Order: sequence, then structure tokens, then C-alpha cells
Amino acid sequence: MRLEARTVAAPSLDAVKMEDRKRPIADDSAPPAKRQALTVNGARSHPDADLPWKDDIEAFQKDAIMRQMREYKREKNTVEVQLNELESRSKYHDDHLRTIDVWFDQLIDEIRLLSGEKLEGSSGDSNANASVPDALLFADSDTFKKHISKRKDKIISSLSGLFAKYPPSSPDVADLQQQLSKLLAAEKEHVVQLQRVSTEKEQLSDRLDTATHRYLVAEKKIDRIKSQQVQKLEQQAVASSTVKEETPAATNGVESANGKATSPGPISEELETARSQAVADAAKRKAQLEEVEQENTKLTQEVTSLKVKFSLLSDDDYAKTDLFKALKSQHEDVIKRINNLEATNIQLREEAQKYQAERTSYRIKIDDEARSSLAESESAVSQAEANLSRIRAARDELLAKNNILESGRKNSDASVEQSKELVSACESRIAALESECERLRLQIAEQNANEDRDTPATDDLTPEQMRKKVANLENQLKLLSGELPSMEAAWKKAQSIANKKILDVAATEETIARVHADKAKADQKYFAAMKTKGELEQQVRALRLQATKSTEVVSQLKDADALSRSLVEKLEKQTAEMRSQMDDLSIQHRQLQQKVSENAITSEGHVSQIAELKKIVEAKDTTCLAAKHAQRESEAERDKLSAQVSGLEKQIQIYKKKSTANQGSEVAVMEAMLQCGICKSHIKNTVIKTCGHIFCDGCVQDRLTNRARKCPNCGKAFGSNDTMRVHL
Repeated sequence: MRLEARTVAAPSLDAVKMEDRKRPIADDSAPPAKRQALTVNGARSHPDADLPWKDDIEAFQKDAIMRQMREYKREKNTVEVQLNELESRSKYHDDHLRTIDVWFDQLIDEIRLLSGEKLEGSSGDSNANASVPDALLFADSDTFKKHISKRKDKIISSLSGLFAKYPPSSPDVADLQQQLSKLLAAEKEHVVQLQRVSTEKEQLSDRLDTATHRYLVAEKKIDRIKSQQVQKLEQQAVASSTVKEETPAATNGVESANGKATSPGPISEELETARSQAVADAAKRKAQLEEVEQENTKLTQEVTSLKVKFSLLSDDDYAKTDLFKALKSQHEDVIKRINNLEATNIQLREEAQKYQAERTSYRIKIDDEARSSLAESESAVSQAEANLSRIRAARDELLAKNNILESGRKNSDASVEQSKELVSACESRIAALESECERLRLQIAEQNANEDRDTPATDDLTPEQMRKKVANLENQLKLLSGELPSMEAAWKKAQSIANKKILDVAATEETIARVHADKAKADQKYFAAMKTKGELEQQVRALRLQATKSTEVVSQLKDADALSRSLVEKLEKQTAEMRSQMDDLSIQHRQLQQKVSENAITSEGHVSQIAELKKIVEAKDTTCLAAKHAQRESEAERDKLSAQVSGLEKQIQIYKKKSTANQGSEVAVMEAMLQCGICKSHIKNTVIKTCGHIFCDGCVQDRLTNRARKCPNCGKAFGSNDTMRVHL
């Protein structure tokens, strides 16, 4: 959180602004201002010294200063809150940095531990599945969980490859490495806690120094307050102030020989306060001394008895401890379990060897039977495959011949169809030609008949008609002579095609006859193949029967093998479980031995710790005695101060009674000073800039509306822009 610098506006101590005191533009023709009057020592007098509200202005300024001081106090509180937040955040970040440093040291220690026992060729071992140690992630430490849990995945992904390169070591070495890494992790955690405690200690020492300084300052102030001379001077000042305020006829004081006014009441109260303070202090110290003596005697007796007891401890005392009894019972239980497990391990080992021998003999027998049955089935299958290949070859040959015959038959059918179409075309053409010949015969007959009829009239024709007729006949002759060659060519072409088709038909008939002969041969071969097929089917049935029998035998053998395998697996599982139990028990035995050694080491450490704790207790006793002494002193001082406070309260009550007489007149004067001089009911809140007099806003506005625009006190004219609000 950032601390933002806040600019605080200083309170305005002047009652009137600078521009309000300037001369307006309309008054340029006015005479120059007079020189300001100076006091006797040459200093300028205050501009408001002669005004009646000078005391009010001073009170207003003090009030503004108090408000500003309260604002400073609020800002100080907010800054203290922000400072506390910053201290907590800096503490968290310091812990974070220490945690990262210690984690890095722990990582280096882990790498050193593993790299010290690196084997040759371990980098190429694909079965090495070492992972990041749990001690490196500080799974048992809340502080390390809080600071490193966010980066756990990245740490594991980046270091798993490095730790996977190291080969798995023996269980003893791995156990020792794990314990060593745990101890190193605990050491790092303690180092972090020690660093944090040391920083807190430094901060607390700084705070203690500041508190001590404050305590010394307060002690000096208390000594000054306790000083009789200071109290006398304060009483004289209070008495002089009361004498000035009282009337000359007041008779509550006594004139001393040197002319100073003194009051016998406060002096007697002071003596009474001192006496009660001394009595309370003495009683408190006496009670505290008795308590300390009783506690001291009790503690000395306990210390002597404990010294005698701890100096004369024997083996029986150690044997009576709960820890020794628990360790002894655990050790006996472990020995019994180890003996029982060794006996069961020997028995299970003998049974496993027996089952292993039976398993090998049974496996050899089953393998021989399976081999013989497989050889027989393989020979039968090879013979069946040879017959099947021969049958398939004959079938393929027959299919090829059949395809050839079908293609020839299709060709002959197509040629027959074409010849039929050609014959039909020739017949239709012949019919057309016959009809045309008949038509021509009829035309020729008609022409002959006409000629016979017209012969006698030919002589009557003119030469032109004769020429036309001759030309017509010539044209018909030409047409007939042109049709005859084309008809002759078509006839020749049709005759050649018909001859060709006849030859093709004869060839196809020959091929059909040949194909019939081949078909007869193929039928004979087909019947022979069917006979062989029947024989092969009989052989296949026999082979299938043999195969079913062999499969039944194989299934029976498989079932027997599965049963034997299940038995073997059960026995192997039992042996593996017994081995794992033996390993667990050996590990437990090793751990118990290690715990016993660790307990011995810890007992030695406890002895040294007891000695150190004795020293610490002695030091604590001294500090406790000093603290109790300081507490007694502070309690006595407290009783003194309480008695002094009660005396001071009595004096305050006396002074209050004296000051209440003049308080009513002062309040009336202040109220009259704050009230408006015109209406005597409202508070002054509006100032006239031209003369500086203050009235209430209602009276000023009434004078402006009634056009009585002159000051009621001095009669100086003013306008609507010459007024200004005043905030008291």
C-alpha cells in the first residue's frame, strides 16, 4: 500500500482577506493612507488591536488550530494503520525470501547426497523412476507449504528428470538418505524460524528502546511534578490568578510577611496527600516482602529436594519410566514376531521348492503331448492343402474353357443376327425393285398403247412437238440408264456380303461342333473331378473329426495348465506376500534398532538439555526476581501516584469552587459579544467590508431592502457587494 502525501492547507489566521482590504477602483481620487502607528519599541501594532472583537479572533484562531491538530491526529492514525499493513507485508516477504534461500540450500544438499553415490552407466537406465524427495517439498511444514505450494508443479517437473537419472540405492542407504534429508529440512525450517525470531527480537528491542526512552521522559516529568518547589510555584501562580480575579474585599487568603498571597487550604491537602502516600507505600512494601519471603523459602525447599533426587538417579529409576517399559515391550514383541516369521519362512520355502519341481515336470509332460498332437495335425493339414490346390487348378482350367466357349457362342449369335438383318434388308430391296420394275412395265405398256393410238397422229405433229417428245424420251432413257449401274453395284455388294456371311456362318458352325466336342471332354473331366471332390470331402470330414478331438484334448490340456498356473500364481503370491512381510519386519526391526539408538542419543541430548535448562532456569529466576522487584517498585509507585492523584483531585475541587463565582460573568460577556448589536437575538455572521463591523445577516439584509445603507455603529455607507459571511 502506498503512502500518499497529503497536503493540508494551513489555517488562515487573518480575519479579512488581502483583496478585501485593498482600496476599490472607485476610490482612486481618495487621499493617500496615513502612516501606520508604531509602538514604543518600533514594532507595528496589530491592525485589529483597537477593535472590540480582538479577543474573539484569538479564540477563533485557537479553535482553528485545534481543528487542524485533530485533522493531523486522524491522518496520523491512518498512517499508523498503513504502516502496520506495510510491516505485516514486509514480514511476509522476508519469510518468503528466507524460505526460498533455505529451499535452495536443501536442494543443493539433496543433489550432493545423491551425486555422492552415483553409479556408472546409470544415465542410460530406462527403469530408473526416482522422483523428487518429500523432504525437498517440506510436506510437514506449514510455512514452506504456504510459500512454495504455488511453485510445486514447476519444481517437480523441472527436477524429476534430474532425480530420475540417479539409480535406486539399497533400502538401508535410501532410509539413511531420507532421514538425513528430513533432518536437513528440519534444520532449514529451524533456521528460518530462528531468523524470523531474531528479526522480531530486533524490532522488539527497538520498541523497547523507544519505550524506555518514553519511560525515562515520563519519569523525569513525574520527578518534576513531585518536586516541592515546582508545586509551590504552581500553587503561587494559581493563587495569584485567583487574587487578581477576586475583589479586594475577598478574605479567603492570608498575606504573608514578604507580601505574597498564600492559601492554607492547598498546603494542608498536600501534606495529607504525602502522608497517605507514604503510609500506602509502606503497607504495600511490607505485604510484598512477606510474600517474597514465603515464596523464597518454598522454592529453596523444592530446589534442594530436586537436586538430591536428580543427583541420585539409578538404573531402577530409569527402568520405572514409561518410555523404558514401552521400548522393552516393543523389543520383545519384535523378537517374537521375527522368530515366528523365520519359522514360517523356512516352511514356505520348502513348500515352494516342492511345488516348483512338480510344476516343471508337469510342464514338460504337457509340452511333449502338445508337440505330438501338433505334428499330426500339421501333416493332415498339409495333405489337405495339397489336394485342395490340385482341385483348384482343375477348377480354374474348366472355368477358362467355359469362358472361351461362352465368348464364341456370343460371337456366333451376333453374326447370325447381322446376317438375318442383311437378308431382311436384301428382301426389302428386292421387293422394292420388283415393284419398281412392275411400275416401269406398266408405264412402258401404257406408252406403247399410247404410241399405238398416236401413231396415226404422229404425222400430224409439228417438228417442235416432235423435238420435245424426243427430248423427253431421251431424258427418261438417261434416267433409266443411270439407275441400272447403281442397282447393279448394290446387287453385287449385297451378294458379296451375303457370301461372306455364309462363309462366317459355316466357320461358326464348325467351331460350335468343335466346342461341343470339347464340352463332352470337359464333362468327363468334371465328373472325374466331382468323384475326387467327394473323396476329398470324406478326407476333410475325417480330418475335421481328428481336429475336433485334438482341440478337445488341447482345451483339456489348457484347462489343466490354467489350473496349474492359478495354483502356481497363488503360491507365488503367497511367497511374495511372505517376502514382503519379511522385508517389512526386517525394516521394522531395523527401524526399531535405529529408534533405540536414536533414543539413546536423545537421552544423552536430554541430559545436556536438562543441564542447559537448569542454567536457563537459574537465569530466568534471576530475571524473574528482578521483574518481581520492578513490579513491586511499580506497584508502590502506583500507590504513591494514586494517593497523589486523590490529593490533586481534592485540590481541583477546591479550585473549581473558587472559579465558579467568576464563570457566570465571563459567559455573559462572551454571549453578548457573539450576539448581534441590532436585534440582540441572532449570532453575528455577516461583516461589512467598508468598516469591519459584524452583524447578523437578517439585520444587514433588512437595512439593504429598507435603503438604510449605513453602518449602525459608525454610519459609514455600504452596498450589497460590501458584505461577507463570517464563519465562527
